[in-house]
Amino acid sequence: MLTLTAETAARIIGGQLLSGPANAQIKGLTIDSREIQPGFMFVAFEGQHVDGHDYISQAVQNGATAVLVGKDNAPETPANIATIKSDDALAAIQKLAVYERDHCTGPVVAVTGSNGKTTTKEMLKSVFATLGPCLATKQNQNNELGLPLTLLRHDASHTSIVVEMGMRARGEIEELSTIAKPTTGIITNIGHSHLELLGSQEQIALAKTELLESLPEDGYAVLLSDDPWLRKLAHKTSAQIVWFGMSEDCDAWAENVSIAGNSTMFTAHVLGSSAKVTLPTLGQHNVLNALSALLAGAVNGLQLQKMAEALQQVSSVSGRLHQVPGKDDRIIIDDCYNASPSSMSASLHVLQQVAGQKNMPAAAILGDMYELGTFAEEGHRQTGALAAQMGIQHVITVGQMSRWIAEGVRKMGKTAVHEFSDTKALLEELDRILPPHSAVLVKASRGMHLEEIVRALT
Repeated sequence: MLTLTAETAARIIGGQLLSGPANAQIKGLTIDSREIQPGFMFVAFEGQHVDGHDYISQAVQNGATAVLVGKDNAPETPANIATIKSDDALAAIQKLAVYERDHCTGPVVAVTGSNGKTTTKEMLKSVFATLGPCLATKQNQNNELGLPLTLLRHDASHTSIVVEMGMRARGEIEELSTIAKPTTGIITNIGHSHLELLGSQEQIALAKTELLESLPEDGYAVLLSDDPWLRKLAHKTSAQIVWFGMSEDCDAWAENVSIAGNSTMFTAHVLGSSAKVTLPTLGQHNVLNALSALLAGAVNGLQLQKMAEALQQVSSVSGRLHQVPGKDDRIIIDDCYNASPSSMSASLHVLQQVAGQKNMPAAAILGDMYELGTFAEEGHRQTGALAAQMGIQHVITVGQMSRWIAEGVRKMGKTAVHEFSDTKALLEELDRILPPHSAVLVKASRGMHLEEIVRALT
């Protein structure tokens, strides 16, 4: 964060300096009193469960130079601490983030999409680190609070910024784009996530492509070639459009894809250059994520070979398609972080590959997929039918909506199916129904807590 005086910070946010030195130097900002460093401003943010005003004294003890309060009766601070009043702490943080962003140089890359945002963000972070230190979203801080807090971690050493953008309604990507002002935007795909909230896949597409409208004319839109919604709505941007996919007519494409252990290997062709890539993760969908990151780097002048080498060091995201050894000589594919029909399809294909390579029977433990709205029944049935069509020998479902997965399997015929209402019931029968020496996929929406199943299997 740029060093600001308390007086300047108050002016930027349209707040009032209540007390303390106007020339107090603010070198950083946090809403967590435990993260205070000398020279930081503590924002007494009122969340759903915690009121930051209760931690002002702790922040001061930890070295805060300034405090931003939102209450008239906020606890008093020592005379040497600048106290600023703002009626809207969130808006204040966002205004400071915009001020910071306006003083940033170098590429600012934003990524959104129905699936693959966080994985792609981690890949982008590795790719742009070849240019120099890259500031990137931590974990999934991708909303109206997390994104500005990310920007406020910027310092003079950073040569690029990568931000993830999530959304649950129309207008949210537009709001985040107004703050981040990306120069390059990636949309991984348009799926069915948040259908319950937005009502139709068209509305999801319109919400995601708000990112396109924010890009400058001299910027870049990096889009999935095979996505019909992105093809249909690409006209929304005035930026240069580049496409990634698996076919040779794309600006970035892949061939010779194979997997071994927890790695996926392929040859990447990007804007006329080629390089061999090894990803420390599984699945063709992650090949697509990698292609989008390589293409975003290439249009910003990064060298393909250096980027390919950087992707070998991408941090794996817990609970996302990670292969671990299990009990009874099983291989467990832990993908229980989240789920949608499209990500279920991708993970089932990985299961099929792993089981085939190891000459093992394939088993899938599948749970409910949330936020599908009116598509819930059809999406679950399609997943079950796909599992059966692919020859997955054992399907175990857990949850209320997953009965439709089981029905989709049964309609296709031969695959063995076991249904359970919750994880507790499944855990009691797991060892009996799951064959030893098998490859086992565990996948559901995060709220199903299938990590309990992974722990039991490993």
